[in-house]
Parts: sequence; C-alpha cells; structure tokens
Amino acid sequence: MEDESIAIAHGNYLERGGAEALSDELARTFDAPLYYGFGDDDHVSDDVEARSLFEDSPLSFVKRSIFLRDLYYAWSAQRIPELTDYDVVVLSKNELSWYVPEDEQVVVHYTHSTPRVPYDLFQQRADSLPSRLYSFVARTLFLPNTKFPDRFVANSELVARRLRRYWGIPEEKIAVVYPPVDVEQYEPRGTADYYLTYSRLIPEKRIDAIVRAFAGLDAKLVVGGAGEEREALESLAPDNVEFVGYMSEDEKVRRLGEAKAVLFNAMNEDFGIIPVEAFASGTPVLGVNEGYTKYQIRDGENGLVHDPDAASIRESVERFEREGVEWSADDIAAFAERFDAANFREGMREVVEEAVADAKIAPHGDTDTENRTDTKKTRPESNRDVTKR
Repeated sequence: MEDESIAIAHGNYLERGGAEALSDELARTFDAPLYYGFGDDDHVSDDVEARSLFEDSPLSFVKRSIFLRDLYYAWSAQRIPELTDYDVVVLSKNELSWYVPEDEQVVVHYTHSTPRVPYDLFQQRADSLPSRLYSFVARTLFLPNTKFPDRFVANSELVARRLRRYWGIPEEKIAVVYPPVDVEQYEPRGTADYYLTYSRLIPEKRIDAIVRAFAGLDAKLVVGGAGEEREALESLAPDNVEFVGYMSEDEKVRRLGEAKAVLFNAMNEDFGIIPVEAFASGTPVLGVNEGYTKYQIRDGENGLVHDPDAASIRESVERFEREGVEWSADDIAAFAERFDAANFREGMREVVEEAVADAKIAPHGDTDTENRTDTKKTRPESNRDVTKR
C-alpha cells in the first residue's frame, strides 16, 4: 500500500470533539492531507495539513443552519474534484459520504454512527412534524446515494449493528476499530473528595439529571465543560455542585486522575471517549445503562450502571459510597489499553490494505498482478502542498 496516494475527508471543523481528533489521527496514520467541509482553523491540529472545501463558497452562510448545511452537502459533496486525484479516500463522519468516487478509487468510510434522529433516536427525538419530515427525507435520500464505500469502519460493535440494520451493509464489509485514545497521558493520582462529570453541556448529554441527583447527597460534584445549557444547569444546581467551565487538557488529566468516580449519562452513546479517559486514569465510571456505555462498564468491577434519571443516579452514587468497585486503579487502567491510539492506527492500516487488495481487478480471472496496467494516480504538486488556512 506504500505506493497508494491517500486523502482523509472529514465533515466539518465547527468545533473540537472526538470525531475531529480522530480525523486528525487518520491524517497522521497515513501521512495524508485532510480535507473538510466548513470549519475553523482553531479546531484543526497544527501538525495536520488541512484544507476547507467549502469555506470560500459564495454560499458559505449555509454553515450557520444544520438544515441548509445538510442540503448543501447533499448537492455539493457529490462532486469534489480535489478528491479524485487520490487512489484512496478515507471518509470520517457522514457529510462527505455523498461523494461519488471514480471507478477504481477505493473509499473507506469511518462511521461514527448512522444519522441519529432518523434512526436510533427516532422514537425519542422525532416528536414534531419538522423532525419526522427530516427523518423521512433523510432515510429516503441518504442511503441510496451513499453506499459507494468499499469498506465501512464502525467505532463500536453497536454502530456496526446500526450499519447492518439501518443501512443494510453486509457484515463482511464492516470492520470495528475503536477511536484512538492517548491512554499513556492518563494515570491514577490518588482520590480527591469529589465526583466528576464533563462534556459539552447540551441536552443529549443529560447533565441535568446528574446535577439533580446530588441534591441531598453528602458528596461533591464538579461539572466541567461549556455549552448552551450551562446557565440553566447552574440555576438548578444544589450547593454541593461546582461548575469549572472548559477544562484544559492538563486540568482534565489531573481531575480524571484524582476524582472518586466519573459520572456519564449521554443518550444512547455510539462509543464514548469520556469513560475510556476515566478508565485510563484508573477511575471508575458510574454510567447510564444504555448505548455503548453499558458495554464499556462491567457493573461492580470497573464501575456501576444506572438508569438515566436523577433518582437512579443518586442510588448509584450511594451504592458506590457503600461498596466501591472490585477492581484496583491499576486494573481499571489496564482495561483501557485496548482503546490505545496505537491499536487504532494498526487497525485502520489493516482495513485500508484489505480494501485496496479486494478492489483490484483481475481480468479474465487473472491473479497475476505483474502484467496488469498500473492505474495508480500520481498525486499532483498542487495537492501535495496542502496547507491549513
């Protein structure tokens, strides 16, 4: 695969989250340029060569609206001349999966999840006419136009099931490669006298139930992160809940290592980086018994599971205060090693190599590759010098 030219294509860099960190790692893994839709340079790693595909568009105002952005991608992402110069394109997220590849171009799609509201969250979130209409249109238009990849990579076994169920992708075309976590930067630091929760403060993370759970508890909760719900959360928080806002990487590492336990209550999470970061720090996780979270937690061993409501979370904290968990901090940290970034890099290289090998055409059943015409493309100088704007 050394002679194959490779590009990474990601949806947007409108914020810095797990998907953006993963795409950066893909670019490092393959020493490849990173293309993305709309974005902000501040959210792209300095060591990654990156280019925005649509930022200079006269219609760039559409990035302010999710609905307009989806329509824009459905039309514009079908034809991206910049990507046709590569033998292999690795897609991350779903926006650019409208791209129509050329005949022998290999496409690998790293899928963080199928669209949430049209599929796995439809019963919970499609409670209005606009949301139901959007879901119907998405299911009708998206799937028939985005089934071009040679391989799909799911970030968890749960998302692999979504790919089989909702998109009808054959099992043999799906691999599971966990997102990369730099587990080496985390370590146990001794137990401080507080519990920790952190994430973007948005409704899907259900931080409000965690905050309410601490009313009347003889325990302290620290809430990290920023987002649209912060003011509302602060207004309902009891005195034993402290908000610290956005945490730097150093502060996050410190707090993860010293907290008694991390609470995690995200809605039907497709993977969940936060529990893995906690485990890598030797810290137990009190997590919701749904989504992939319930498969990350071994109840009573490396954490406890609870229902998403405040009463159940309160009971989980009280149980932890009484019983703790069976595993030591070192045992919990060792459990996290399966999610290390090195395993991600190895897994992705294997998937791309297999996709390239399987895509090769053998005329008349000929398996002798020496006499075949070499159709590899030479990456033009203009694309070799991709730089971040």
